[in-house]
Amino acid sequence: MTTSVPALAELSALVDNSGAHAALRDRLLTALAADRTPRSDEDRAHRVHRLLRLLAGQLPPVEELFAAPEQLAVVGACAGLVDPPLHMAVINHYLLCLGSVVALADDPAEIGAPWQALATGRTRGVFLVTEVGDASSHLGTRTTARFDPATGEFVLGTPSAGAAKFSSVGGAGVPQAAVVCARVEAGGADRGVFSFVVELTDEAGPLPGVTLSSTVEAPSLPLDYALVRFDGVRVPYRQWLRDGARIDADGGFHDPLDGPDSRLARTLSVGQGLWATLPSAVAAMARQSAVQALRFSAHRRAHGRLAPGTRVLELRNQQHALLGALAESFALTCAARYAQEVWARSRAAASAPRGNGMTFSPWTAVDRPLAVLKAVTVRGAARVTGECRHRCGLAGFLAPNGLDGYHGFADAFETAGGDSQLILLDAGRALAQEDEAGRPAGPPEPPADRCGWWPSVTRSHEARLRSALRHSVRRAPAGRSGLELWNPLLAPARELGEAYGARLVADAVTDAVAAVRDPRLRDVVEALAALYGAVSARREAGGLLAAGTLEPAAVRALPGVIDGLCDRLLPHLPLLAEALGAPPGVVDVPLGADDYATALLSRLAR
Repeated sequence: MTTSVPALAELSALVDNSGAHAALRDRLLTALAADRTPRSDEDRAHRVHRLLRLLAGQLPPVEELFAAPEQLAVVGACAGLVDPPLHMAVINHYLLCLGSVVALADDPAEIGAPWQALATGRTRGVFLVTEVGDASSHLGTRTTARFDPATGEFVLGTPSAGAAKFSSVGGAGVPQAAVVCARVEAGGADRGVFSFVVELTDEAGPLPGVTLSSTVEAPSLPLDYALVRFDGVRVPYRQWLRDGARIDADGGFHDPLDGPDSRLARTLSVGQGLWATLPSAVAAMARQSAVQALRFSAHRRAHGRLAPGTRVLELRNQQHALLGALAESFALTCAARYAQEVWARSRAAASAPRGNGMTFSPWTAVDRPLAVLKAVTVRGAARVTGECRHRCGLAGFLAPNGLDGYHGFADAFETAGGDSQLILLDAGRALAQEDEAGRPAGPPEPPADRCGWWPSVTRSHEARLRSALRHSVRRAPAGRSGLELWNPLLAPARELGEAYGARLVADAVTDAVAAVRDPRLRDVVEALAALYGAVSARREAGGLLAAGTLEPAAVRALPGVIDGLCDRLLPHLPLLAEALGAPPGVVDVPLGADDYATALLSRLAR
């Protein structure tokens, strides 16, 4: 297929999904690309803060930004492409800190100076929810906010070392404020977990009552992390993100929600914005990793004795790995588009999250599809970036080539943003306890080289696992409940959660392919979608065979199917690379250069 302008434009629009916000994307990419080199006179904390201020100068006012919050996906994808650690700071500042205030404050302006400083980027915002002492700390928050009726203030306290909060709050001399999740104590009773806007540091260091540990390194996602403790920090009533709750003059406490679990789900509902926009960022990183690795392999020569001088991309195993990575990055892109659609429907419905269903974590009780999409997209991105890094040999691990940074970001979000393992466990447990529609279908019919094959596989596999887990629950000895019931079933619950996520992604790919208008482009995109399915099926063959979803003959045929799909796609790599890769000049790495060695030497000579 000769690359045509209409085909390229249609595929680029499908991939980018910035739509009405394309001008914002271009403005952000230009600003970030022009400022990619760290200044010699600033440390990491000051650089991150300066870049946040740079972004704030390019973005609309906060009220306009959150009125069309799909813009936040554009911000995240741009920051992630150019500087993955910066995207973590963007998540903390915009999605979690400012997002909490916008969602939960009756009127953000009433908060006063702390809000104005956060909204303009003068103060860096963070989100403090995770406590270091226990697993699933979100379900057992120990940080307290005791209401003092004499002053009308809340007094924040950290009762033990295990209640210390953890986030990227390290570094000296940067003004920071946090949205802190704490358990409200009022009228002698526990009133549930709410959020508070709390000023942490100014240019001189921590404010009175706030203690920051020394910096803790996390090499996968390099920022300045620290533990935070509170000792008698007084927070004005107006900085309580009360979300309709109130405390009367006589001390009476009122919450419109129906219990502490519903309140916790509401407090953590800010996670919806994270889960809806994070897939766009990790999909962009995955696409760029695949495009760069393919370009590198197309120019790189091997000196093995079978065929000295052969370009690495001519080898079948390299094609399977890297074209498969490109296909998965396309699938992640489709899932990212779907995540934004789910979020838009959720905002339109404006229904409050319910607390029921919290078992391993609170996340699926907040929003099951979005939480699961977060889990499966970051896992997919970690797989893609890790495979690309491995397939580039030494070059894949060198910091100037960027793959290690992309992989570190995706890998860190296996835990960050809601632990993916716990999300999938809760999703599987909940699905097994819901009504089941119909009986599982038989094994999907070949051919596996059609883009509709994998969606039918995922639907059949999810139904089979769901039926099997329901049966296991029903045949458990009478009287078993809680951990006694579920401890032996954790593995099948996780597998069902994973199957549900795989089906969500497969359906998103189907919808995207169906929307392609250009018939020649559709042939290419269908082959890409089919390759994603065939590679996924080969990777998950053990589970698919064990459940009876696929027959052994279908699995044995997959390598030949993948060979044929690679042959269909190789002539169209220029089109795919141009549409799926970052715009020229945005990602400045040696890896994709025609002459890699010269480009690397030039970078190292700067």
